[in-house]
Amino acid sequence: MSTLPVATPLSRRRMLRLGAAVTGGMMAANTFATRIASAQGSSGDDTTPSKAAQQMIEQIIQAKGKASKGVFSISIERKDIPNVHLHGAPMTPAFIIHGGLDFQSAGGGGDEVVMNADMCLKAPELNPFIHQLIANNITFQAQHQHMYDFDPLVWFVHFRAQGDPNAIATGVKAALKVTSTPFPQTPPANPQTPLPAQQIGQILGAKPSVQAHGVVVYKLPRREQMMLGGTTINPYLNVETHAHFMPYGGGHNAAVIPDFGMIASEVNKVIGQQQKNGWDIGCLYNQETDEKPQLYWSHNFKTGDALQLAQELRDAMNLMNLKFM
Repeated sequence: MSTLPVATPLSRRRMLRLGAAVTGGMMAANTFATRIASAQGSSGDDTTPSKAAQQMIEQIIQAKGKASKGVFSISIERKDIPNVHLHGAPMTPAFIIHGGLDFQSAGGGGDEVVMNADMCLKAPELNPFIHQLIANNITFQAQHQHMYDFDPLVWFVHFRAQGDPNAIATGVKAALKVTSTPFPQTPPANPQTPLPAQQIGQILGAKPSVQAHGVVVYKLPRREQMMLGGTTINPYLNVETHAHFMPYGGGHNAAVIPDFGMIASEVNKVIGQQQKNGWDIGCLYNQETDEKPQLYWSHNFKTGDALQLAQELRDAMNLMNLKFM
């Protein structure tokens, strides 16, 4: 007959050691959360993965990335999916037909990283891509359309992972290999845009980032502390609200697709405001699993004067708990 182990009495010295260990762990977690919070309004060096990790990821993926606001990001354009349109407007790879891999340090002083990502896919690629994610211990989070009336339809898969950057990048590359995505990929050296990027940014409260084909991207983080898979994450780790402006129609006219990341209580207010201003509501979905607070995402679409559209977006964003510059 087995006997239950007898509990060892805790001495004062052992209790102090245990208390110190718990306190140390809490301090480390709080320090990392503080670093992430500071990165939201700084250059982001606090949570950016190490240079060695960045170079390793770039080499495996065969695509160049950029570090900003504590996050290392790689954009992957589907140049092999041409002629996608929305209400007559061309969806260029830099505008919406692309994927993004975002990485941050996982804390603890090592090279471990957290990745949150999504990828644009053709229908026949979906199941092979998802299979490779799961086979490589990458968490499959969501599968959906961003706009219900893309012509032809394209799909998006969201995925995440935490751990060794070599293993994560190798797993992602295995998934990308089942697609016809062209590699290597390098962003344009000095992209230009005819749009009034700085004026749009002043309205939105975010700095512009000019991409290929004159597309301008604006990112706005939430004020809450974000958690993903039990880890505190940078608010720019693919959980920020963003807006893409593409030159369309000449002058300062643009086609615009925002992606609102809303908590439940914001959804009706934001979408109601957008419908009031004539925006087409493309979707509503979750893109992350085990996310706190849980966010609900909606891509919208409209064309017209870029400054007017920016003001309409700001009116909707003012109904959310976002941080503006």
